[in-house]
This record gives sequence, C-alpha cells and structure tokens, in this order.
Amino acid sequence: MELQVPNMTCGHCSGVIARAVKDVDAQPRVDIDIAARTVQIESTRPANDFVSAIREAGYSASVRA
Repeated sequence: MELQVPNMTCGHCSGVIARAVKDVDAQPRVDIDIAARTVQIESTRPANDFVSAIREAGYSASVRA
C-alpha cells in the first residue's frame, strides 16, 4: 500500500512516521520517500490503521490510489 503524507518534509518527520507505522505493526517493510512525500508499507494490517496512526502522530495521511 502507498500512503501520501503531504506535510512530511524532513528526516525528523520521516522518523516520527516510521515509529507510528511500527506502533501498528512491528515488522512491516517500510519505504519512505521524503521528496515524493509517500510511504510504502508492506503489511497485512489495513491501510486505515496506518493512516490513523500517522494522523495521531500529527501528520495528514491518505491512501494513494
């Protein structure tokens, strides 16, 4: 799944988002692209779980179609 995080602008942001993702699933494969402002996650958990966790961490997030 790919999530769009438009207000992710730096390494600190990506670190906070990575921790939020790992709070949902401790073993996902995560690829964060700060320039594209996207987060790719390979997990069996639903995308909405990750969207909610990222939003709770203070960032907007949506599933990228």
